[in-house]
Amino acid sequence: MRLLDKPYDKDVQVSFAYDASAYDKVKANYSGFELGDANLVQLSEATKTLSKGETSVTFTLTISNNSNFNKKVILPYALKVTDSGLTLPKGKDVFVLKVFPEEIKITAESKVVSKLLGYYNGSVYIGNSDKEVAFTIKSSYELPAGLKVALVRDDRAVLSGRTLAPAGVEGTLPEDDFDALSKKLTFNLNEDSFTNKGEYALPLKYVVKDASGNEQELSNNKLFVNFDIKELVSSNDNVEVGTQPSGKIIDRKGIIASYYGDIYYSPRFLLDGDENTYSYVRDGAYYYFTFPKVRLIKSVVLKPISGNQVKNISAYAGMTQGSEQYQGTITYNGSGDIVITFKKAVPLIRLSVGNFVNDENASSYWMGFSEINFYEE
Repeated sequence: MRLLDKPYDKDVQVSFAYDASAYDKVKANYSGFELGDANLVQLSEATKTLSKGETSVTFTLTISNNSNFNKKVILPYALKVTDSGLTLPKGKDVFVLKVFPEEIKITAESKVVSKLLGYYNGSVYIGNSDKEVAFTIKSSYELPAGLKVALVRDDRAVLSGRTLAPAGVEGTLPEDDFDALSKKLTFNLNEDSFTNKGEYALPLKYVVKDASGNEQELSNNKLFVNFDIKELVSSNDNVEVGTQPSGKIIDRKGIIASYYGDIYYSPRFLLDGDENTYSYVRDGAYYYFTFPKVRLIKSVVLKPISGNQVKNISAYAGMTQGSEQYQGTITYNGSGDIVITFKKAVPLIRLSVGNFVNDENASSYWMGFSEINFYEE
């Protein structure tokens, strides 16, 4: 605290002591606060040296955590100097400490995480980049040292029409020191715990533990991971030609392009956002696009190059390489973008457009494209 307006010319001792008699002088400025007991606060040192040339001195006050404390109090302290030739400026001779309870709010940044998974041939798939689940837990105030925050499974929670996720899907749930106002807790899902398609929920709650492992009571602390597991099936008639794509366009970051058959220039050029770069295919070739996580695809849009006309394109969807399932074949009329729409949106990690057939009137055996975009339901 700053005691002097200008430095003193020698060292001086400053005392700092609880002074109940000062309450009447200051209480008018603290409406609703009563006088607090001296033993509520611990003073590390009652006397400090204000060094020559300095204007400030520091006293340390400590108050213990007490969940039963429910009053608003002030503690007045008197400051005195031992040098008779020095007088503290008006208002500097009394220090008032306010102590009052305020609820610490522990909240979650988001209470629900949703995951899309695919089901095919008895197995469930999620994609390596989508296994992680993250919840951020926040405190409205800095917490005492030694507390931990953890996620625990809460099978007693109400699931709102969803099936309880099987045991083990949560893997190892996290626990960490609650040493910051915001703490991100993450864990990895084990999709092998699922055995069928459907709508599931993993109920969790966040808890705070003391140094002995005892959980502190928290309200409104429930969290959920919701799983929508969609089945991939083959179909001879699940595609149609559209004029406009259906669904929301997907960010192509992380999609890996590959091919089979005769091509000229890599299909990765179809993902670069540059309509001046191209990829060409011949009859019977295939493009493959592997997504970093399961997507529910509704439309695919290919931008053809004028003069390199394609007649037929087939579409396939899969969860792994080699397991792509036929969805149907479209016939292109030669005008505008090629919009392939799935009548029923298809869950997939791996999408193929291929078995290209050249138009019989085309000027070249090569069929060229500049871009491909994907839309999800």
